[in-house]
Amino acid sequence: MAQNLEKKRDMILNQTPIWKGMLMLAIPVFLVNILKTLHDVVDGFFLGQIQGIDNLGVAFATYAQSAVGITWSVYFIFISFGIGLSVAGNALIGQYVGKKDPVGSKRYASNVVVMSFLLGVIFNIILYLLTPILMKLMGAEGLTLQYSITYLRTRSFEMPFLFLSFGFQAVRQSTGDTTTPVIVSAISILVNIVLTWWMVSILHMGVYGAALSTVIGNMSMVPIIIYLFIYPKNGIKVSIKKDMIDFSIIKHVLKVAIPASTGQALQAFGFVIINTFILAYGPAVSAAYYIGNRINSLVMFPVSAVSSILAIYIAQNVGANNIPRAKAAFRTCMTIAVSLMTVGALLIIPFRMTLVSIFNNTDLETIKYAAEYTLFLHLGLPLMGIFQTYLSAFQGSGDTKYSFLMALIRLWVLRIPMVLAFKYLTNLGPLGVWYAMLISNILIVFVGYYLYTKVRFLPKIKSVSA
Repeated sequence: MAQNLEKKRDMILNQTPIWKGMLMLAIPVFLVNILKTLHDVVDGFFLGQIQGIDNLGVAFATYAQSAVGITWSVYFIFISFGIGLSVAGNALIGQYVGKKDPVGSKRYASNVVVMSFLLGVIFNIILYLLTPILMKLMGAEGLTLQYSITYLRTRSFEMPFLFLSFGFQAVRQSTGDTTTPVIVSAISILVNIVLTWWMVSILHMGVYGAALSTVIGNMSMVPIIIYLFIYPKNGIKVSIKKDMIDFSIIKHVLKVAIPASTGQALQAFGFVIINTFILAYGPAVSAAYYIGNRINSLVMFPVSAVSSILAIYIAQNVGANNIPRAKAAFRTCMTIAVSLMTVGALLIIPFRMTLVSIFNNTDLETIKYAAEYTLFLHLGLPLMGIFQTYLSAFQGSGDTKYSFLMALIRLWVLRIPMVLAFKYLTNLGPLGVWYAMLISNILIVFVGYYLYTKVRFLPKIKSVSA
């Protein structure tokens, strides 16, 4: 393996203090998360500038933000499977890297990439065909329905390219290379941001322009990804040849990927249900939910970066049979995550009204609900940091069944029943949804702690022939 990656491997397996290496590797991921967050903010900002009010007095901007907001949970159900493949690839390839087995690394990398792209093509077709049915089932109607169908059908065409990028990310990050995926993603996001401004603000293409800019941005990654697969200066070379496709490897990857994917998909489906209840309160509440989540992304990206590095630390150290260091990495990440989220909450809560008004300054009802939701969301921010750290520990160890259980319990056992109880047994209105979200984030911390005691930090890999 190239010298640069050997240094990163040594950092992950040997160097102290752990927090220093973890933060150094997290910096590139942190930067691309900033860009992703900036893209979300730009999307929300320009959609909020759409002019016009219908005969009910509702701004077209509110309909657009509501429509884009309700599509996300449906869209996430589909990309959950790509994320699950990436999680499995990261864990398994990372364990081969930790074991110093280049043959196993290459064969698993090649199979993960093929699986990712083919799944993206299949989901492109399915999502395009099902979009009108899904949006109607969620209760969308009028302009919200029209905008949501346009947005989601357009974005379905990015699936093959996005899933290919998931495979690429798994292959590169499993070796400790967090920089290359960041550079590739940064190019895509910058293209996306520029096109969003041009298509929505200049060409006035509305939600279609916002969706199309994202598709083109993801397409722009493909030539670079393919080149780096074939001619990697550092890392694993991916070979898409008939003799590299191994159904026993595919079966092994799926065994690890399915719990992670199913957990993510169930989580996304849970948010579909919650979005349906939120939409029933009207487009102003739905738009407020969208705005609050965009603001939340401003403070979640540091923890997302560090927790993704935790998964790499655990995978490689488990592969090298260094279990005490894997556990020490978990404890380090937990401290970093809680500290960052506490600071984030203290920065956001006092200025939430100002932040909300940036996204929508024309609809007073939307602004009121968005400020209220932002308060409840950020009161529980440190808890979300704990939740994310547990998920990464389960994913890095290959014990993805626990990720599945956490997602299942948080939404289907705790949050959704509470949303139903508050809706039908109280007069809280949308406030009941915000209460349910905060309480479920508190309770899931105890569940995560219990599941973590069950993790077996054992390698999930086997010898692979050339």
